[in-house]
Amino acid sequence: MIAFVLAAGFGTRFRPATLETPKPLLPLAGRPILFRLFDHLLAQGADRFAVNAHHLAEALRRAVGEEYAGVPVAWSVEEAILGTAGGIRRAHERGLLGSSFLVANGDVFTTLDLGALLAARKEPGVVSALGVLPNARPDRDTPLWADARGRLLAVGGERPAGASGPWLFTGLQAATEGLVARIPPGFSELARDVLVPSAAAKDGAFALVPYAATDGLWFDLGTPERLAAAEAALGT
Repeated sequence: MIAFVLAAGFGTRFRPATLETPKPLLPLAGRPILFRLFDHLLAQGADRFAVNAHHLAEALRRAVGEEYAGVPVAWSVEEAILGTAGGIRRAHERGLLGSSFLVANGDVFTTLDLGALLAARKEPGVVSALGVLPNARPDRDTPLWADARGRLLAVGGERPAGASGPWLFTGLQAATEGLVARIPPGFSELARDVLVPSAAAKDGAFALVPYAATDGLWFDLGTPERLAAAEAALGT
């Protein structure tokens, strides 16, 4: 199973640390964020990694190398940053992803079991299964809404009639190459350029797979405060 990690960002909210250190290499309880994510993906069955890189790409690549724990690591270095969807398209164009693959944001720490995502990806008509959690702050974090089948119904806004949610995207998805066909060339973002058009078309191409807080740990490490919260949860 190929696991693709999005690690090209600038890490601006961690400056000045990220002026010299790529954000995925910042320590989480004494170990780089990226390595903790790799460890979990390995436990979930990953046998190949692909990573995109832009900011301090060479420093990131030197630190990780061409393999991790005996598993090959392929690199998709972006001359210009391509966004959360554009990076997936570029890696696929370079032959790094195959016909199905996991995608994980590089600033996520989790212990969630990904089996439900992998199963949902195989449902008829699904191009990608998105892991979601209850969204406690839909005013801050864009809410996703699902229909009765658990397929994406709307992105943002108020609750549509009959919808479940609000859901928060975890940055974890199990995708097929059908996702790539929906990504516009160049810079593109997953929510704006892929999910919103799918919801508008009501095509049911994205399955939302809900997790509960009791299913395991999940932290978006996008700010120093969130990183500190994850470290506290790990007892450090």
